[in-house]
Amino acid sequence: MYPLIYAGDAPNATLGAYSFFSRYCLPGSLNRTIVEGKIVFCEYIIGWDSDGVMQAGAAGAVIQDAENKDYQFSYPLPLSNVNMNDGRMILNYLNTTENPTATIFKTSQDNNQFAPFVVSFSSRGPNPVTADILKDYVRMMGKCRFSLVNRLRCD
Repeated sequence: MYPLIYAGDAPNATLGAYSFFSRYCLPGSLNRTIVEGKIVFCEYIIGWDSDGVMQAGAAGAVIQDAENKDYQFSYPLPLSNVNMNDGRMILNYLNTTENPTATIFKTSQDNNQFAPFVVSFSSRGPNPVTADILKDYVRMMGKCRFSLVNRLRCD
């Protein structure tokens, strides 16, 4: 168990950061003295990465994201993405508990050959307008794609 804090309550005032910036856990926005060794609850912003919480020495992070994703990135520290409803419950827990704590468990993965799954941005076969035309690329693992025009590209 680690102490859990809201990033908006830990702005780095020495660098001029306010709660408005620290709530997104942007690099340099968090006060290391407050954040170090704790799990930090951050709000999501487009282009978010784990640099801010890592620089501040956090033990982990919980990210509230408005978008439901069927894929996930890997981060160099324990991290959990939650939807808006779960995020509201966590904020309520933070605001109503004297010493809030949290744990981020190791991820487990199941392999079920009878449940094929393709991420939302992947090619799904024939053109939806005309079934005679195949899409020009096929997605592969790791967000790489093979295109008849561009060969192999990784995003």
